Amino acid sequence: MIIVAWSVIKLIFFLLVVPFLIGVLVNGMLPIVRRTVGITMILGYVVYFAVFEVIAIPCMLHYVYNAFSYCTKYYLVATLLLAGAGLVRLILQLKRNGMSMLSLFPGETHASAHELLSPRSDPRMLKINYSLESRIYWGIFFALVLLQMVLSVVFASFDGDDAYYVVESLLAQQADVMNTILPYTGMSTSYDVRHALAVITMWTAFIGRVSGIHTTIVSHSVIPVLVIPFVYLVYVEIARILFRRRQEIIPVFMIIVSFLMLFGNVSIYTPATFFLTRTWQGKTIVCNLVFPLIFWVFLWMLEDSKRRSIFGGKSAMATESYEEYREAKLIYRISPWIFLALINMLSGVCTSLGVFFGSGLCALFTLVLLLFERNLRVILGAICCVIPNMIYVLIYWMLINR
Repeated sequence: MIIVAWSVIKLIFFLLVVPFLIGVLVNGMLPIVRRTVGITMILGYVVYFAVFEVIAIPCMLHYVYNAFSYCTKYYLVATLLLAGAGLVRLILQLKRNGMSMLSLFPGETHASAHELLSPRSDPRMLKINYSLESRIYWGIFFALVLLQMVLSVVFASFDGDDAYYVVESLLAQQADVMNTILPYTGMSTSYDVRHALAVITMWTAFIGRVSGIHTTIVSHSVIPVLVIPFVYLVYVEIARILFRRRQEIIPVFMIIVSFLMLFGNVSIYTPATFFLTRTWQGKTIVCNLVFPLIFWVFLWMLEDSKRRSIFGGKSAMATESYEEYREAKLIYRISPWIFLALINMLSGVCTSLGVFFGSGLCALFTLVLLLFERNLRVILGAICCVIPNMIYVLIYWMLINR
């Protein structure tokens, strides 16, 4: 029992505490209204995976023996250093601002009576206090999410791809290799280029090793409990932008999304089917997490573009609630592009096809953004955010032709 409890504590530490502290370390690059607890966790996780990709692929290609042990050691040191720096920043910020959490997460600020009544204030970028009806809707939504998490564990489904993906993770954990043993036969093999660069299986093995839990359990029971609420967190952030003027209907939107997921099994190929029955696979994370993340970041940039145009035109809506847009700090302008670059790295961690589809989505949404911004710097930002994908494709090409 003590061993199980200790394993659960380590899971919580490496799946929640470490990514959150990494997010705290780097969330200073976000515009003030984006510095919320949820966005900080999302940012922390994309950095968490980006660091793993940077470490895992060189370890896999360089080391012949004990590759996974080297990967685990380097990644553990890197993430603990980043989390430690995040903890130091957290403590210093709290001390400097009188233990106020709003100093770290100003985006969590709720509209006050002054801001609601002042003619110079536009509190729509701030959060509102939900009515009783909206709180009931939130309760229904959370119950639906909890139901999906429980069912995904209790009625975990077996999929034929487990014979490859889960076994790759298991071989890394037990044989200390990285994609050099063929899961189907157990024989040594050269890298399977189609799957080798998608190191999500190695990350699952890392979680299994540091927590002391069998990788199959991590895949089928732990990853769904993590991914399901994380996907809904992204949809919440999308809803905050889409319904900025009517925040009270956000929980209704989330209930609709959860029902679409629950009853989306109209084919074995729908994202909803993958989401609830093959949650641990990289292709599931790409279509249900990475693509909504890309959509959200472009919505974020479109909203910022609108606010900047309001200030540029000296509109009457240019109020004190949008002071940060008046400053137009460079880091606020480039932070979504940095976010996109990290998300593109996450797509490569999950599946090789995610690199191509992610780049295509970025190109499509960049054209839309260009219509609003009318600034060629948008194209420069788009090119920069797909640089990780270009490097990924170059490594892929080199492995094929070596």
